[in-house]
Amino acid sequence: MGDGSAPALVAGSLWSVPADKQVPAVLARRPAGLRRLHWDTTDGRFAAPGGFGPAEAARISEATGTEAEAHVMAHHPSAVVDAWADVCGTVFLHAESQDWQGATRRLERRGTRPGLAISPGTSVDVVPDGMAVLVMSVVPGRAGTAFDLGALVKVARLRDRDPHRPIGLDGGVRREHADRALAAGVTWMVVGTDLFSDDGAARWGDLLTRVSPPGAPAPRRSAAGRRPRPSP
Repeated sequence: MGDGSAPALVAGSLWSVPADKQVPAVLARRPAGLRRLHWDTTDGRFAAPGGFGPAEAARISEATGTEAEAHVMAHHPSAVVDAWADVCGTVFLHAESQDWQGATRRLERRGTRPGLAISPGTSVDVVPDGMAVLVMSVVPGRAGTAFDLGALVKVARLRDRDPHRPIGLDGGVRREHADRALAAGVTWMVVGTDLFSDDGAARWGDLLTRVSPPGAPAPRRSAAGRRPRPSP
């Protein structure tokens, strides 16, 4: 289980990993330092069908001893966030969804940290001050597509606005992007295909063991598999 220590710099995404290989793939990378998973879920309309449900995410996180954060790609996230709040310490909603403000309030009432995800075509100006943000470097739901370097410009603008804001980067992230992303001001990175390729653990090994700067979302789970309420 996650132990509540400083959050990891890299969160693994299993979106493109076949179902029967997901648990073994995570366990194979645990010795290299992987301890955080990023769970994508979609309503099939906001983004292409795929991803995970909260029960499946909880099962795999429990089986692999990893922490959990969620990324909800849905037009009406309020309908699904309660179930994710039981699994994850941080849940990201999309600025392009129709009721992300209402979903944010639901999460806050449950003691779960909300964050805002912004797609490549969305301005950083929509992100409220102080809110954790997930900058998408591909169109949501298109795992494995090319990394949009414009995402790093957004990261830098967000970091200039708030030196302490948690900023994540998600979509097509490869090891060769990581140093530039860190220099731009990211707090953590979501990595899928490049991490779960055959030599991914070796390529990312130096960053898997690093932790995020203070202020990063800290997805925590208890020994019973339920996320404890965060401290005030």
